[in-house]
Order: sequence, then structure tokens, then C-alpha cells
Amino acid sequence: MAIKICLDPGHGGNDPGALLGKRYEKDDVLRLALAVKPLLEAQGVGVVMTRTDDKTVPPIAERCQMANNAGCAYYLSLHRDAAGPAAHGISLWVHSRANDPTVRKAQYILDELLAVTPTQNRGVQKGTPQNYENFGVNVYTTMASALLELGFITNADDNDRFDRYFDQYAEAIARGLCKIVGVDYKAQDRPSEGPQDETITIPRKDWNTLCAALQAAVDALRKAGEGDG
Repeated sequence: MAIKICLDPGHGGNDPGALLGKRYEKDDVLRLALAVKPLLEAQGVGVVMTRTDDKTVPPIAERCQMANNAGCAYYLSLHRDAAGPAAHGISLWVHSRANDPTVRKAQYILDELLAVTPTQNRGVQKGTPQNYENFGVNVYTTMASALLELGFITNADDNDRFDRYFDQYAEAIARGLCKIVGVDYKAQDRPSEGPQDETITIPRKDWNTLCAALQAAVDALRKAGEGDG
């Protein structure tokens, strides 16, 4: 039976999550989850998605129960943070009483993401930054879990990093998740971006023969022209 991981793209439908202008957290994280899914499947890892399109998701307890019922080995909720325009960086949040193995698993993902491009390391943190004890994803799951904040949607540089390094971020998450569940990640060959121009090399011997033949043809045409005159 294949190892399974649950990917939970935050928000959706009438809940846009954090936003900046017309940029919505719900769209960024859905696109990210849909990019991570085939990367995991290519490694033989099964993926449970809490949503695959822009729809309003069930309450967090029900989403976690989906993963529990499916026997998932790990649960990752995907988000983008929001604060003042200067705040930036990547963090993962685990349960306030998470044990060392759970913290270490989240650190695998964070390390892979930070290796993509320099940004602020906001660390693996416990609890929440708000006035409640834990994120639901870390309460209702029976497996290890974490909530990822992949940059701040309110920061222009983080948005640029998210877009510019999107494929690398998706692969970094897949690599971290595979390490968590003990799967050796094998990079997939990327398709070529288009046909490449081919350079034809003519051997020197053949080139000399071709030049001699062309010169003979020119001389013959010249003589024929003189004869007509």
C-alpha cells in the first residue's frame, strides 16, 4: 500500500485568505498544491487533496478527518502569510506541544525551501502567532502535521520569489515531504523547452570537394556565356 500524504491548500471559494489587490492566498496555494501533487505521485507517494479547485472547503476538523480516514502519514496545510509590507520569509507551524520528531519533520521542508533562494528563515514554530493555542490542522490530525507559510502575500519581494521560483518551491516541498515519509526522492527529467537548432558539420575533405565542384560549375557557365557573345 502506497504511503499517503495529505495536501491542504488553505481557504477557497468565498474565503480568499490573505490578499494583495487581486492576488489571493487561496489561488496561490491551490496552484502550489496542484504542482506538488504530481511530483509526489512520481515518487510512488499517494496524495489526498482537501480541494482541487476554487471551492469552499469543509471545516478543518472534517478536512483532517479525510486524512485520518485515508491513513495519511503526514498532513501539510499550505498558506501564505500577511502582515505589514516589510514582513517577509518562510515559516512552518506545528502543535504547541509537538515532540522533537514532529519538529524535525517540519524542518526538513523548511530546509529544502530555504535552499531555493535566500530569504528570511522564520523557523519552525509552535502554536500560533494569534491569541489561540494551535492551528486546527495540528489539533485534529492523528499523524504528524504542519502549517506552511510560504512567504508573505503582502510583501512584493516574497511575491516575486513565489512566482520566479514556483517550480523550485514545489519540488522543494515534495523533497521535504518524501524525506519525512522515508522515500528517496528521485528528480524527474524536465521536458525540453522546444526543438533545438542543429548544427551540421561538413568534413574538410567533403567541403573541399564541394567547393571544387561549385567552382567548375561557375567556370562552365562563364565559358558558355562567352560563347554566346
